[in-house]
Amino acid sequence: MTDGANILRRGGLFATGLCICFAMLCCGDVVAQQRISPEIHRAADCVVKLYGPRVGREHGYGSGVLVSADGRILTALSLLVNLQGVKVVLADGRHFEATLERADELRQLALLRIDARALPFLSPQSSSELRQGDTVVALGNWFKIADGRESISVCKGILSLRTMIDAMRLAQESELQGEVLVIDALTANPGAAGGPLLDARGRFIGLVGKVIESAATNTRINFAIPGEALVEFLQSDSASVLEPPPPQTAASGNAGRPYLGIKLSRLGYRQVSAYVQRVSPNSPAAKAGIQADDLILAVDGRRVGDVATFDEAVARLLPGQTVQVVVKRGPDVQTLSLRVEAME
Repeated sequence: MTDGANILRRGGLFATGLCICFAMLCCGDVVAQQRISPEIHRAADCVVKLYGPRVGREHGYGSGVLVSADGRILTALSLLVNLQGVKVVLADGRHFEATLERADELRQLALLRIDARALPFLSPQSSSELRQGDTVVALGNWFKIADGRESISVCKGILSLRTMIDAMRLAQESELQGEVLVIDALTANPGAAGGPLLDARGRFIGLVGKVIESAATNTRINFAIPGEALVEFLQSDSASVLEPPPPQTAASGNAGRPYLGIKLSRLGYRQVSAYVQRVSPNSPAAKAGIQADDLILAVDGRRVGDVATFDEAVARLLPGQTVQVVVKRGPDVQTLSLRVEAME
């Protein structure tokens, strides 16, 4: 047995309990395979492919699950779903443009909607009956293999353990807190996040999570958000989740956009660190105490690795919002409070 808690703790990822290593089920498991195959085909009709522009470290594609006949799509929260013009491709090859209805950052879930009717869909169910060693099947558009009517990818594995997880800010692309299903199946691949996890009876008992990787050990965890959390999210009203900021349109120009008063140095090769070149006088950044040559590490809890991720974090802010900006000044790391203003 491997101490999974120690492996994941390095690089800002904490998991409680012991990670038990199981052997993958062999192809000779005929009984389980025959029982679940028809359910896989039915579930695959409910899986959608998501496409959008590649931004920063986001690949620009992913997976989602239809959860209602009128076009609601459950998926993993990412920058992709926060952008306008996200394209949804159904199993039959039809294309739609999706809008973001709401999101939950702690669970890392998002609910999209397309203008369509009479669609096949899956209803998430509790994973409480799932036990260690039980068969699971993950579906999704891994590595952008499918872009039309092509079949999605299917991966068979087992449940390794059920555990609480805390993906720490500044060490991961996003925070994730709560219970997850750690699975022995290779789902930590681009495009897999947002696809459904099925049990041996073909029930929709989890949603494949985004890639989480330890920067210190290059250890990736294959996990899914359990069905109980999915049901709770779908049944929540808008007051219990974090609403996405209103989209900006080209017609609105700069008016109303978030303004911090920070100019970053953009000279460099490939990846440009978020060093402050200049702070505008009397700006929100100046009032907060941000100085030239500060290295910005995080904005509003989102890790900033370079200039591009800084721009992405700022674009999600709202005028009037108070946020925490983490900076490194010399050997010291400081957290400064900043009130966002509107660009005039």
